[in-house]
This record gives sequence, structure tokens and C-alpha cells, in this order.
Amino acid sequence: MNYNFNKRKFLPLSIAIALSSTAYLSAQAYAQTEEAADDAADYEQIAVLGSRRAQARSAMETPSPIDIVDSQELMRQGSTNAIDALTAVVPSLNASREPISDAASMVRPVNLRSLAADQTLVLVNGKRRHRGAVVGEFVSGVNRGAQGVDVTPLFGAALKRVEILRDGAAAQYGSDAIAGVINYALQDDPETRMITAQYGKSYYNDGETFEVSGAYGFHLGDDGFLVASFQAKDSGPTSRGVQDGEGTNSGATALDAAGFPIQNPVVVWGAPEVSDDYKFFVNSGYDINEYVQAYGFANYATRDVDGSFFYRNPTNRQGVFASGSDALFADSTGEGCPTGPLPTTSFDDAQNFVNGAGDNCFSFFSWFPGGFTPRFGGNVEDYSIALGLKGELDNGLTYDVSVVNGENNLSYEIYNTVNASLGSASPTEFYLGAQIENETVFNADFSKVVEVAAFASDLNVAFGLQYHDESFEITPGDEASYTAGEFVSQGFSVGSNGFQGFNPSISGDFSRNSSSAYVDFEADVTDDLLLGLAIRYEDYSDFGTTTNGKLTARYMVNDDFAIRGAVSTGFRAPSVGQSNLQRAATNFNNGQLEELLVVSTTSPFAALFGGGQLGPEDARNVSLGFTTSLGDLSLTVDYFNIKIDDRIAQVTRELTPEQRDQLVAGGVAEAATVSQISFFVNDFDTETSGVDVVANYPINWDNSSTKFTLALNYTDTKVTNRGETVSDARAREVEDALPDYRTTFTVDHSFEPFNALIRVNYYGEVYESLFNDETLPVVTPSMFIVDAELAYDISENMSVAIGAKNLFDEFPDEWETAGFTGRDGGFLGAIYPLNHPAGLGGGSYYLRLSANF
Repeated sequence: MNYNFNKRKFLPLSIAIALSSTAYLSAQAYAQTEEAADDAADYEQIAVLGSRRAQARSAMETPSPIDIVDSQELMRQGSTNAIDALTAVVPSLNASREPISDAASMVRPVNLRSLAADQTLVLVNGKRRHRGAVVGEFVSGVNRGAQGVDVTPLFGAALKRVEILRDGAAAQYGSDAIAGVINYALQDDPETRMITAQYGKSYYNDGETFEVSGAYGFHLGDDGFLVASFQAKDSGPTSRGVQDGEGTNSGATALDAAGFPIQNPVVVWGAPEVSDDYKFFVNSGYDINEYVQAYGFANYATRDVDGSFFYRNPTNRQGVFASGSDALFADSTGEGCPTGPLPTTSFDDAQNFVNGAGDNCFSFFSWFPGGFTPRFGGNVEDYSIALGLKGELDNGLTYDVSVVNGENNLSYEIYNTVNASLGSASPTEFYLGAQIENETVFNADFSKVVEVAAFASDLNVAFGLQYHDESFEITPGDEASYTAGEFVSQGFSVGSNGFQGFNPSISGDFSRNSSSAYVDFEADVTDDLLLGLAIRYEDYSDFGTTTNGKLTARYMVNDDFAIRGAVSTGFRAPSVGQSNLQRAATNFNNGQLEELLVVSTTSPFAALFGGGQLGPEDARNVSLGFTTSLGDLSLTVDYFNIKIDDRIAQVTRELTPEQRDQLVAGGVAEAATVSQISFFVNDFDTETSGVDVVANYPINWDNSSTKFTLALNYTDTKVTNRGETVSDARAREVEDALPDYRTTFTVDHSFEPFNALIRVNYYGEVYESLFNDETLPVVTPSMFIVDAELAYDISENMSVAIGAKNLFDEFPDEWETAGFTGRDGGFLGAIYPLNHPAGLGGGSYYLRLSANF
């Protein structure tokens, strides 16, 4: 169905309705007692991640380091998405911004411990979350080529807490858990009644954001619950670049001075517009009897994304406006067209040159006299559903049997562009096709407590089976988005310019399945020593088998001090998308825009350069740390070391004329027009080590309280084996694209009816190859970002808050590289590093109204 809501009217109206409803309902609502609220707060600090024992533990008692972020903390960040809210409080977590990164602009990658987005396992209610459909082949830094989970559909109002296990856990949970595991626990309290409305805008009067979110719980008879949550949101675009300077790739400034009708700026560097952004979650459970509970949860989310691409200069864009140095005309009769370059010193001269051509000569200058910047985006649709039964048998064996199905669907669109080979018959907007990731996971998990006389506690024995079916589908776009029109022989480019649509020959449904079995033992061997052992075997239909193990230990030196550690092996299976993605797009290489063909790893193109079936990335994890309580001060310090072999790299190769002829002779007809290809291989090794420090210190005053929280992460990555694909610049990206040091210091002060929060975020030095071009290195010095919020309790059930993200409007330093300096004309109009984890949006403010009833 296609609902044409007017989003600019719909969301403000939703906010008004929500606020009115909230005011009415809160007047009739009941408040929780102080005792119940305290119990809820205590419960939020209990972790279920990292152990299969029924005994829950606080983050200070776990054998591996865990961060626990409760729902209140998620909702108080000023960020209207869970990604930014989490990265603000967990320094080992980073999330890059990806302007003009093709599909990656639609699904942001998230990194734990500076490893790639797909090296972290994501769970919802303890069940594996399906991947996103984006394979980030044009993403910068450590995420290049990664296919991680799209976590955008997970939002604060739907969540009870988020648990982040900062330790290798593939032996416990399976593939991807090299850097760790993030578990999103959904709201499950049937008494939940809350709604929040938030409005925000940047200091620069753009990036306007409207949001309404809420959750409502129900009792299902006397023995069940259901919590439904929603979020409706609109996010306006931002622009932080300048007009592209004279002498760079586009030279828009010079054309503007010559009277050409030029957009200012021609390339928009900033956040894309995200509209019709709707998210829904349902979480439920029902006790069938004293021993059996049925449960289920589901989500649906959709959003439209619209962002900028690079500028096409009307005087020199090859394949559209120019061929070599000559202006390009589509000759419909063969009578001949004018030769020579388009005049650039005067728009009138350029127009006269084009108008003077014969009727048989068509130039795209007549459509786009100021050139054009394609606008790229589309729709992201995501859903999942999980159903299960859990309970306990008469012999004490507990079980949890479940099935989860999830899908992420990216439908691509591009407009304000052309398929130049079609000449004047070309559309200016195209449907490009879709990438669809679908996964189904069957789990059967069992656990039994076994009495062991020699142990201080019973031995918990857990075991289980999993079947995982994955598919990655590519569907074709409009024929005009990929077809070679009649003017291709005259030098015009093929397909929608900027992002060629998927054609039927590369479309298809690619799949694999895997089966796994695990066993997990854990017990208090003595009153002071906890030991755990997990072993997991997995069999994949495409690359074979793998077996991994993990040993954990925690030793209480005294009541206030404990040592903990773990050693494990792990792996990440290559995604089906990485093995099978094929498409054509525009790449930035050696200062020029080029057409690049991404091919599957087993295609004839890849085979020509030694490509083949991808294998797993293999990891070895070691961690060692301690926890201590010194009065009211709690402190955890954990060292980690992660070695990964055979990491997947993206290879780009130039095709020689001889190689093209060889492929064409072998039946690969499309090779005739391809000069550059890219594909994935297992090729390089890394070692990542570092330290996490988390300290909490609460102070209770006479009429107020203050909580101080310090979280510090130091992570250092080294490429220990470059293989055949990793250049000096690429190695430096892997090592330094994310800051070595990340620190957050938070002061949270409550003095009823007010609450004040201030947070200081520190980012260490960061490196990037600008536009993914190794000839444009950029180093950004360390920087501080300060966030602040002041909240006021209007009543027992309603509060209002005003706050600022990046209070002092800090930006990464304007970059200097390759003879270009930031604001002095920039390069393609960019003046700031494009992928710094602090972003390039500058300061923003927000107003939030919340109610519990």
C-alpha cells in the first residue's frame, strides 16, 4: 500500500494529539509506589547476557565485562535513535556517519572495540537479529565491505535495557560474536504507560527533527502480558559543506562566476533527509500453566531516505556532457554534430554553442545547463517475528524452543539524473531494484542443574541446537536504469548515472544454511572461584565446519575485589551478500569519478584474479580484569586482546583490453564495457588490544543526589599481515579510522523537582582517506564534545526537558590534504572529515515532554 501522508503536517499534528492525550491521561493515572520504583531500578542493573545459568548477576558480578544501559538512560540522551544514545554512554561503541556512501547512507554501521560492524553479534530478547541488506562496499574505514545488522528499528521506548558483552562469545552464541554481543531487551512490564514527544533542530536552523514515541502494556488475563510500542519520526537534512572551489573536480565556483545556473552548494555534505520513519514493536508472554510459558515478539519498521551524490559538471562530465575534451552530442541521424569543448567563460557562449547544433544533435546541457547532482535513497523496510515456548520438566530440565524470522529490504531510487545512453528518451528518475536479506533461525536450548559434591554450587549444564537459514536476494530495477541505449556507441554512459540499476542477469536469490550444536558448563567450584566452559560446533553449507571454545573464570579475592578473565576462539562466517553482491556504481579513485562494477566472489571476473568461495574469519580472544568496590565507588578494569586471521577485504582491479577480450570470448558479454571491478577475498590479519575502565560513584546529599560515571576505552589495532590487498593507506584506515581513546564523563544531579545532566565525550585522533581515496589522507586531532540536559517534573507523572547535543558547537578540524584546505574552496565542497564518529553536524538543541500514566 502507498500512504501519501504529508509528513510535515502529520508529525506535528501527532505531537499535538499525543501531548493532549498525555495531559488528559496523566491526570487520571496512578503512580508507582517508591518501593516498586526502587525495585525496578535495581532490576535494570541485572544482566542475563554471557551466562546460561538461571542465577542473574549484576555487571560487577559477571565473569566477562558487561555494560547495562537502562531505558531511562537511553531516553535521556537527546538523540532520537538508539545508536547515538548508546555511543554517547559506551565508549567502546562507535557509529560512523556515512554521507554519500551509496547504500551505507541508509543503514549506519555500528562498531564495538574498533572492529567491523559485522563482527558484533546482535540479539533481541536473547535471539539472533537478522542482518541488514547493505553490504558496505563504498563505506570508509573498518566497515568497508561489512554487512552488519540494521539496528535503526530498535528504539528507546521499546527497550527495557541494552546489555553489551565486551568479550568474544562465538562459542556461546555463534558466528559474528568476535568483538562481543549486544542484546536489546524489550519492555515486558504490563503496567508500562508512557509517551514522549521531542522536537529538535541544529544551531544552523536545519536538521529539524520531530518525534513521538510511546509504550503501552496490557495484562493478558491473570497470567500474561503484552507491551506495544511505537515511534513516528521525521529528520530533516543538514548541510555542512561549501561551494566546490575552482580547480577541483567540479569547478562549480568558476561556472557560477561565468553565469551558469549553479546550485549552491552543488554537493550536500551532511545527514540525509529521513521521512515517514515509523517503527513498531510488540512483546508478549503467557503462562500456559505453572511450568510452561509461550512468548513472542515482533517488529515492523519503514523509513524513506533521500541524500546527495556527487556533482556532474556540465562542461566536462565524461559520458554525459563530454567525450574526452569535446562536448558530447547524441547524433540521432548520423549527419554529424559540432566538435570541440563547451565554452566555460560565459554561460551565453555555452548556450549558443549547444543551440547552434543541428536538430539531430541532443545535449544534456539543454536539460541541465548548470549540471546536476543525483539524489539517491529509497525505502528501508524491516520486520521480524519470534515465537517460542519455554518451561521446566518434572526432572528439572529447562527448555526454550523458538523460531525467529526476520527480513531487511532496501528498495533503491535515484532521481535528478539520466541514463545518458538513452539520449532524450531517458527518464530523470529511476527505480533501481532492491537488496533483501531474510533469515530464519530455529533454536532448541536446554539447561539442567547437576549436583556435584565437590563443588560449592550445583553444576549448570546447558546444551542446544540451532538451524540458521539465510538468503540474500537482488531484484531488478526499471529497464531504463540498466539498459544500454542506442547512443552507447557514441560514448554515452550506460545506466542511471551514479547508481546503475540491478539488471536481471545479476539478480537472483542466493542462500545457504548452517546447523550448530553447543554445550556449556558453569559452576562455583569453590565459594570464591567460578569456572565456565563452552564448546560450539557449526556446519555451513557453503564453506564447511568450525569448532570453537571458551573458558571463563572469576575469583573473589575478598568481599570487595574480584579477578575475572576468559580465553576463547571465535569466527565470523562470510555473509551471503558479501559472496554474491553484484552491481555497478560510481567510485572516487585517484581524484576522479569512475564507474566500478562490484562482482560476486565466484564470478568469471573474480576468477580471473584468483577469487573464489569466501571462508570464515577466525579469532582468538583473551581478556583479563578485575572488579572492586571501595565504599560507594565501584570500578571495573578489563584488558582484552583479539587476533583475527583471514579478514575479508575488498579487492579492486583494473581490466586490461586483453582481459576484457578474454572474458567476452568466454561468454561474459558485459565485460566489453567494464574497466574496473571489485570483489571480496579473505586476505589480511589483525591484532586488537586495549583496556576498558568503568567507574561509578554516587553521593547522597541532604536534599539531592549526584552520580559520577567515568567510562574509558583504549583500543589499538595493528594489521599484522597485509596479504595481497592491503595498501599502506588501507592498513592505516583499519588501524586508525576509529579513535584509540574514547572517554565519557557524566555528572547526573537530582534535586527535586529538577534533574541536571552533563556529559563530556572525548575522541582521540582519527585518520581517514577522504572520499575513500588513498591520495587524500586526513588526520583529525582529538576533540571534546559536551552534552547537557535540564529536566523538570511538572507533576508526579509528567516532565519536560531541554537540552543540547554538542553544547559548544564543536567540529572536527577543517581538513588539509593534497594542496587543498578546508573552507578555502575545499574539495568537492567538503571542508570537514566525512566519517568522524563525532559527526560533522555541529551543535543542536531539543525540547522533550514525557509522561508516565
